[in-house]
Amino acid sequence: MSDAVKICAIVPVYRHENTSRNVVKSLASLSIPVILVDDGNTPEGHHVLFEIAKEFANVELVTHKCNLGKGAAMRSGMDAAVAAGFTHALQVDADGQHDMDSIPFFVNEAKEHPEELICGYPKYDESVPKAREQGRKITNFWVAIETVSLKIPDAMCGFRVYPLATSWPVMKRLCNKRMGFDIEMIVKLSWAGVRMRFFPVKVHYPKDGFSNFRMFHDNVAISITHTMLCIGMVFRLPLILGRKLRRCL
Repeated sequence: MSDAVKICAIVPVYRHENTSRNVVKSLASLSIPVILVDDGNTPEGHHVLFEIAKEFANVELVTHKCNLGKGAAMRSGMDAAVAAGFTHALQVDADGQHDMDSIPFFVNEAKEHPEELICGYPKYDESVPKAREQGRKITNFWVAIETVSLKIPDAMCGFRVYPLATSWPVMKRLCNKRMGFDIEMIVKLSWAGVRMRFFPVKVHYPKDGFSNFRMFHDNVAISITHTMLCIGMVFRLPLILGRKLRRCL
């Protein structure tokens, strides 16, 4: 089964073009092809990404003329991955906060369980902003309600291996193009009956790092996402409960 797995990495980039080089370097050292998505960076930022794509082998650069959001970048990346014949896509953030040494383990898990979503959940050190940590707890509470499950320990971690056969059809119907993408994607994959495995990933927030998260606008958008998902859960509740019952029999 593992021989049939053809995996690439998708790295959406917005204002993290400088840190993205180390991310691509780590992936290249593992011989993992990379789809680098320039999500509307400045001309200078685009030039940096263009040079990275030239520097390393097996790197494809996909460009958005303007910033469309992380969800839109992942959609463009998945589209390119499917067109290139890949079966799985490793989602990696460009800011370098995730422990890249975890990649071989996640890739092996995808090969062992090719039909399942392999997800990371953050293992923070002392650098984590407390507001960010508490915000995730609120989201995970609502995700438990939306999926009628306590089996999703984290819905916001951008470190996942997607099986494209089941993820791409869900991605094409996704509403959220920005920060709520990770949440909506994992909830709707759960609704679709995709099995998931979760493993810890070390996360470090550099002192000189910055986030694209807009405290007011993105929190409002995420609240709207949860509202729509809760409404969707009500309509799907018989299907969700029926699937859970069948798995218990």
